Amino acid sequence: MNKQWKIRLAVIALAMGLVQSAYAAVDTAAKSVTATAAAMVNINTATADQLTAIKGLGPKKAQAIVDYRQKNGAFKSVDDLKKVAGVSEKLFASIKPQVTV
Repeated sequence: MNKQWKIRLAVIALAMGLVQSAYAAVDTAAKSVTATAAAMVNINTATADQLTAIKGLGPKKAQAIVDYRQKNGAFKSVDDLKKVAGVSEKLFASIKPQVTV
């Protein structure tokens, strides 16, 4: 095989390796997003027990969220949690990444 063909084969092999690496990176990112979404708690459907799975949220605050939701209807956004009695800015900041509507 002449030198030119060896170079072409090397370039093709390198390109195939890069494509395979790119697919692996996309697959890993997609799995990470799916796992994150699965770990999030929907504040409009979760029970008080399910809400206590949120790091930083105890049984009393979880029940306050359920009570607020029952009295006022579904949360329109995660930011509405600030309207719940006892949910401080600090608590809200810590639980925000763990919840969804």
